[in-house]
Amino acid sequence: MKKILFFIIFLCFSLTISINIKANNDIYVIPGGESIGLKIETGVEIVGKYSVSTNNGKKNPWQKSNIEIGDYIEKVNDYNVENNESLLKILKQIDESSCILTIKRNNKLIKTNIDIVKTNSNEPSIGLYVKDKMLGIGTLSFVYDNKFASLGHGIYENNELININNGDLTYSNVVSIKKATLNQSGEKRATLVQNKIGEIKTIKDSGVYGVISQKINKNKVKIADIEDVKCDDAVIYTVINGNKVETFDIEIIETKYQNSINSKGIKIKVTDSLLLNETGGIIQGMSGSPIIQNGELVGVVSHVTLDNPMIGYAVYAKWMYEDLINY
Repeated sequence: MKKILFFIIFLCFSLTISINIKANNDIYVIPGGESIGLKIETGVEIVGKYSVSTNNGKKNPWQKSNIEIGDYIEKVNDYNVENNESLLKILKQIDESSCILTIKRNNKLIKTNIDIVKTNSNEPSIGLYVKDKMLGIGTLSFVYDNKFASLGHGIYENNELININNGDLTYSNVVSIKKATLNQSGEKRATLVQNKIGEIKTIKDSGVYGVISQKINKNKVKIADIEDVKCDDAVIYTVINGNKVETFDIEIIETKYQNSINSKGIKIKVTDSLLLNETGGIIQGMSGSPIIQNGELVGVVSHVTLDNPMIGYAVYAKWMYEDLINY
């Protein structure tokens, strides 16, 4: 089983969006807590420009082009570009001194000419740094029917939700912990398991959602209504070693009644001595951990407070359920 070691953890800020909560029958879901891996194909994003070394000196093939950092390459001439590999393959196939790039910027398509130069090793280049995927870990929040909810917040770049073509959900194994200290966030360090257990379908302000093929054998719990969440003791499910889901004590110290989604509806404090000893409090990679109070799923860990890692925030589980069933 191939594993990939990496330390990219998601812990982001959420925006407020409007949504209506239905007054309906009780909703039961399978609580998560498992450490997961997220492999997201973002499209071919331009992240930088560079001068190409050729047999005739340094060349800037993009110099006269209308290209900005953050643009996405959609086409080269009439060929669709799906990833970095396909971009290189197309450049080799056309074997021309220039081409037309179709790029997406702010959801608008723009066409621009760009030169193609040969490197010292006779490879075609347009002098652009690109990326086509993002890897990270987080925590599975809950499963409803064949759908999953995770993270408890969106994934952002330049203050905007990232572009997603598609993505895979896997498990991950926590191999070590960087303990949180005052004004220094901690993090889970994990290996990503290659076996796919689901597909990522959408990223919203409240979390990452998709379909799951892996069966999780746990008892279902009811999702609490927002007004039923109390300032009192609760527990979170999360992983701090390997892939073992453990239960840790917390206290809900503040709740906010909300008519629209916000990822900071619940304020929590870690009280479990074992968790504090191992992690220092709430750490990156813990986002998505389900919060259970009186046998009901009340929320999902979303943020940490840097000046006091014992304190963090959570999004109401009811909001995530609404986003899950409506994506």
